[in-house]
Amino acid sequence: MTDIKAEIELQRSDLWRGFGLWNFYFLAKIALYWADFIGFDVFYNLLLAAFLLLPVKFKKLHITRGLFALPAAIALLYYDSWLPPFSRLLEQPDILKFSNAYMLELALRFINWQLLGIGFIFIVVYLFLTQWLRMTAWTLLALLLAVLPSVPGVPRLLWADTANTVTQRLNIVTDNPQAASLQGSDLNSLLNEELERFYTAEQSRMTEFALPLADAAPFDVLLLNICSLAWTDLEVSQLTQHPLFAKMDIIFDNFNSATSYSGPAVLRLMRASCGQTAHEALYQPADRQCHLFDNLKQFGFTGNAALNHTGEFEGFIDELSLAGFASPPMIPSNIKPKLKAFDGSPIWGDYDALKLWWTDRLQQNTSSAALLYNTISLHDGNREATLDGGSRSSPYAKRAKTLLDDLDAFMDVLAASDRQVMVVFVPEHGAALEGDRMQIPGMREIPTSDITHVPVGVRFIGTQAIAPETTLQISTPTSYLALSELISRVIKRDVFDQPQVEWRTLISDLPETQAISENSGTVMMNYQGVPYLRLGERDWVKYAR
Repeated sequence: MTDIKAEIELQRSDLWRGFGLWNFYFLAKIALYWADFIGFDVFYNLLLAAFLLLPVKFKKLHITRGLFALPAAIALLYYDSWLPPFSRLLEQPDILKFSNAYMLELALRFINWQLLGIGFIFIVVYLFLTQWLRMTAWTLLALLLAVLPSVPGVPRLLWADTANTVTQRLNIVTDNPQAASLQGSDLNSLLNEELERFYTAEQSRMTEFALPLADAAPFDVLLLNICSLAWTDLEVSQLTQHPLFAKMDIIFDNFNSATSYSGPAVLRLMRASCGQTAHEALYQPADRQCHLFDNLKQFGFTGNAALNHTGEFEGFIDELSLAGFASPPMIPSNIKPKLKAFDGSPIWGDYDALKLWWTDRLQQNTSSAALLYNTISLHDGNREATLDGGSRSSPYAKRAKTLLDDLDAFMDVLAASDRQVMVVFVPEHGAALEGDRMQIPGMREIPTSDITHVPVGVRFIGTQAIAPETTLQISTPTSYLALSELISRVIKRDVFDQPQVEWRTLISDLPETQAISENSGTVMMNYQGVPYLRLGERDWVKYAR
């Protein structure tokens, strides 16, 4: 009888083999999930677990099953991560043009050495415990704890409040009464409705460009559109006190660029005269009144663009055409470049590029000009060009100081002329110098506030009135519509030709815009002070920094 029972037990063990080494896969993923380094799709992870637990009689079939599960497990780990979906990578074939040095640099950023050290400790502890514990049972318990919050009607786990783990996946915020009463799909619906209300309200907002005062003085509008510069980047580089900012007449302290990529940023700036739209709408026809340069054109401004790069990467010149520029931008190809881009293309010095445009501008007969100047001097992966045609490493802080010095020097050139110029310093987005748990340094797929909170400044050169005694700070949440409104007021009130200007009146009650940012398939939105992220068609999750 004893022999029969032993044989039955042996047959059961042959069928129900447990997870084996897959225990480490699931336990490690759950640990990363509870620490907010990755997400956790309940259905797909349970499906993989069920497939691996399914009893099979033959050992060879068991081994074959593991081999088939391996690519699925890798793909699932990528899916659960905060990395961009493969569809986004396929949409950007120009990534293959990155230099080898830059590709290696990006690869090294993905390595979290501290996390690897913790993983090594984890696997040693795991191997030690497998000598006495049936790890499959513990893995199933961990899976159960991870799954429970997504089951409707299951109460919150009190112990998770102090651990700050499972409840985060429910998007529950203890100091948010409305959110705390909602779970899962309810909160997801609430955030979707909030986003829809925002875009609906934005559709009705538009800048009214009124006729200027009679005999208004002509002036130029210069938009300095800087790639990869946010407030956080200035802080990391210790450049917040650069003289350029001290000379600004107006600073927008709370400006949201609404995107973390160059093409959409330029489109949003060029459509600044209307409220904020969803990302997809940027590539659809818009009312001509939304186009800032079209509005300027009706008052005699001649619009054009200038670059300090070739504009070929990811079809940036095509984006300019979509933004309304009929003629090609000015590219300083006849002077020596100062940098080499991440794809090996030349980047010219900002002072050199702007001085070249200014020389051409002074030779024109037009009374007023509007320029969009786009610079990528601070883009991730750029290197300093050498005399022998090669390149060497150039830290971000060094390049940022050079850029600000160049712009400051060019403004001195403007001030020394007899022209009147409204200079608008408006970065596209930040550089993401410091990553977080959900995004590595340099990656901008998720438009977090650290990337979209950019320093925007305005300086009036050549006014009759005395400049403000101190830089005027605009601390309300603003975006491009506020810039369009400010330019409209400057035109209407003939600011440059007035002996006295009420500067605070000029900037009072500028349109406010809620800080919502969006890339293709990615949305970031603050709700009652809490940042939430939506990737593709997935549910909203609380963003973990």
